[in-house]
Amino acid sequence: MFDAIVFALYGEASSGLDKKDGVELQSHFAELSVEPFVELSFSQGGEVYTVRRVPRHLRPMKRKEGVREESETVSLFMPNGTVYPQKETDRKLEEIVGLAKGQFMQVAMIAQGEFMELLRARSDDKKVIFRKLFKTELYQDITEELGRRRKEKEKELARSRAVCQTEISHIRIPSYGRTGILEELKGRLTGEGKFSAADMELLLEELALLCGWLKERRDQAQACCQAAGRLRDEKRDAYASGTHLQKFFAQLTQAGEELAQCRAAEAGIRDKQVLIRQIRAAYEIEAEFRRYEDAARLAGDTKGRLERQQEELPGLQELAENAARREEGAKALLDKALENYNRVSERVSRALSLFAQIEKAQKELLAREKAARQAQGEALEAQKRLEGQEGRELSCREQALALAGAENLLALWEIKKQEAENLAEEMAGVDLLLEELERRRQGAQKAKEAYTAASSAYEKENRRYGQARRVFLDAQAGILARELRQGEPCPVCGSREHPLPCQLQAGEGVLSREALEALGRETEVLQKRQVQLAAASEAAAGLADEKEKAVKEAFGKLCAHLGKGGGQAGGEIPYPQAREMVSRKYQSVAREGVQLKKNAELLWETQEQLAQIAQSLGELRKAAGEAKEKAATAWAAWEGSRAALGSLEGARDYENVQAARDAGQAALEGKEREAAAYGQARGAARAAEAAKEQAKTLLQEYAQELPVKEGQARQRKASYEKMMAEKALEENRWRELAEKYQKEDADRLQAEVDSHSRKKASAEKMYAAAREAIGEQECPDMEKVKGQMEEAEKGLREAEGILERYQQEYRANWEVYAVLAPEMDKRGKILEEHTRLDALYRLVSGNVPGSRMDLETYVQRCYLEGILYGANRRFREMSAGQFELRMYGLDKAGEGRNRGLDLMVYSSVTGKEREIRTLSGGESFMAALSLALGMADQIQETSSAVHLDMMFIDEGFGSLDGHARNQAVRVLKRMAEGSRLIGIISHVAELKQEIEDQLVVGRDEKGSHVRWQAG
Repeated sequence: MFDAIVFALYGEASSGLDKKDGVELQSHFAELSVEPFVELSFSQGGEVYTVRRVPRHLRPMKRKEGVREESETVSLFMPNGTVYPQKETDRKLEEIVGLAKGQFMQVAMIAQGEFMELLRARSDDKKVIFRKLFKTELYQDITEELGRRRKEKEKELARSRAVCQTEISHIRIPSYGRTGILEELKGRLTGEGKFSAADMELLLEELALLCGWLKERRDQAQACCQAAGRLRDEKRDAYASGTHLQKFFAQLTQAGEELAQCRAAEAGIRDKQVLIRQIRAAYEIEAEFRRYEDAARLAGDTKGRLERQQEELPGLQELAENAARREEGAKALLDKALENYNRVSERVSRALSLFAQIEKAQKELLAREKAARQAQGEALEAQKRLEGQEGRELSCREQALALAGAENLLALWEIKKQEAENLAEEMAGVDLLLEELERRRQGAQKAKEAYTAASSAYEKENRRYGQARRVFLDAQAGILARELRQGEPCPVCGSREHPLPCQLQAGEGVLSREALEALGRETEVLQKRQVQLAAASEAAAGLADEKEKAVKEAFGKLCAHLGKGGGQAGGEIPYPQAREMVSRKYQSVAREGVQLKKNAELLWETQEQLAQIAQSLGELRKAAGEAKEKAATAWAAWEGSRAALGSLEGARDYENVQAARDAGQAALEGKEREAAAYGQARGAARAAEAAKEQAKTLLQEYAQELPVKEGQARQRKASYEKMMAEKALEENRWRELAEKYQKEDADRLQAEVDSHSRKKASAEKMYAAAREAIGEQECPDMEKVKGQMEEAEKGLREAEGILERYQQEYRANWEVYAVLAPEMDKRGKILEEHTRLDALYRLVSGNVPGSRMDLETYVQRCYLEGILYGANRRFREMSAGQFELRMYGLDKAGEGRNRGLDLMVYSSVTGKEREIRTLSGGESFMAALSLALGMADQIQETSSAVHLDMMFIDEGFGSLDGHARNQAVRVLKRMAEGSRLIGIISHVAELKQEIEDQLVVGRDEKGSHVRWQAG
């Protein structure tokens, strides 16, 4: 029941030591086909919820032998009747209950052997439980938020340090009086060591001094640079002026030289001008002469052609007359050939048409003969198919008759198969039970061995404890006897006479009271372990016996089904023989089924074939009749085609088609020959007539053109003679000039004359301008002026370099200072906030030496005080006022580690506090039970979201003596008088008289059973 409640809520059994969550929860007393499940209804906050959970379990396979494992499923029915999504059910259940499984087991269900976990849990473990119960996450969130803010400030400080170090690395330190100090500060601040604010302040002071020094040096360098610039400008202007004057002196010299050259070339230039005029005149006369020659040549050509046409005209007239007579003779022959061609063509056309009809009739005869033969073959083939189908019908009917009853046999075989499969499933179940029995036996053997070892250890330790106790008591008696005096009363019995006082034995080892008590506790622990292992061994043996009974029952059923009767395992049929019988039966049935299935399938196929054959026989008979009728019709058509062909054969004019075509071709060739001859004759007549007419036309044209062309030739000659007279050149002279010079030579010579004129004018102008610019000045020494200018340039560059260096160093260092100064102010504020946050975070997180208790633990101590108040009321009552639980004091709760929620036990006998672990087993149970009850009270009193109106306690009462047990039960009864449910799970017989309402669990060969026994 305990496991079922926890499994329903969390999917695991109750014990944290022996976790069970799957197949091991499946009952071995139920059939594998029965689905295991647990269904729990519970109320929380006035709402009723129902959870149904099915564990991982084995079930038989449906279609084949063997078993398969089914996965776990869970369903949560909400108060409104809906089912919560399965994937989120576990999370929802934990949310409804308000506790995880481990926390639930420590405050609501105290499992066997695990009741000490909460009592002895460390403060950090208790803190997690209390956080859920009393909603103290806020204080943890406060701590985490402070830590987060502290980390943010640390990141800002790290970023600020990176900014500062980056800027410091950009400082440029020149060689001056305080270089060493600044370089040392820079090295310390950019290194990996601590980033010192004091060093940063010194660095800023030194950087300010350096910037001032660099500014002074920059101003001085700037003044020097300006003076050097003015000197450079003066020397550069002097050099430019000298260069300009030197150019005018060179220009004057060059112009004089060019004027002298022009005066020397004047005579040659005048000769070239005369030659230019003569060359141009010669080429003008030549052009006129060429025009005269062309006109004279045209007149002579026209006169010659006129004379040739007059000579050829009589012959052309005779040729035209002869060609006309030949054209008339060719025309008569062509008409005769056309008449013959038309007659022959008509006869050939009729013959070719007849031959075409004969050929068509022959093809039609062959086609009809082929069709008739094909129809006759199809009729024979249709008859054969009909006969073959009738034979198959007869064969199928014989086969169907032979296979009659196969379906009934197959139905009987299905029954046999089911019986064989059932036997195989029973055999597999027996195998699984045997495997489980073997595991149970091994477990029982291990439990027995563990019990034997524990029993031996306990007996040995008990003997040792008894001997030590006897020695201790003897020693105590000896000590008292040593102090006795005659006549004085004994502090034990009061007698004043002491005849036989106890004597101490020398050499006996006497333990102290504390050592004896420790030895007694060890013996008590071994005794409890012996009792626990005895119970475990008995339970394991019982489970093994139950499993053996299940095996015998399952095997008995199997034997009964095999037909050997009795149902007793190991009776008439040994286990291997039974397995062999099941296997043979299953194989025999399988082989029989193969043949029966084949026969049934063959019968079904045969019946289907008969149906198909019956349908096709009618179609085949009809097709055979139609094919026979079609063949007769085809042969009749063939006879008609043969008669028509004979009639056409008797009407032929030519022997064959080729003879007809040859006759037509001969007539065509004769017509074409005569047509070609006529065409040639006609063409020749036309050409002769055209030549005669063209000759007449040309005679007329030439007679008209000749006088005009002769007049044009006379005019050109007169124009040529006139031009020679105007240019003053005889024919010999202009011909000489034209032969010696090209026409382009005149242009070339003219260009030389023009170039001479331009050169002379330019030289005269340049000479006058240079003389005017020079005036009375002398030519300067440019080497000396250039040297002075370069010296001034060098001085300026040096001054600019010095200025640039100081300028860059000043600018770089001033930019660094401008960044570092405000960054250090900002860093100071961040550092102040970080210091405050760090101190606060260390305090609330318990990270201060000597104070390791955090804020959440400090708050939870208030709840723990309330828990201990309720717990100690019960603990004092159960322990007869001897014990109570106390927290560590605030002065010690933070020493070394967080002990704020650790518990001590105070003994009213000794008046001292001691560790929880020093309690005996019974005392520990009472303390743990009291703590759980106190926690339940505190939960009810607070406004927590977790409401637990029930508590289950598994075992633990066996470790109490009678008085303590009565006290514990009385406390629990008082708690159960209200609405709270207290459940006790125990094997202690004395509790049966104390507890009125009981759920009694019994066990027999069929498994466990429960019954409710009300008081």
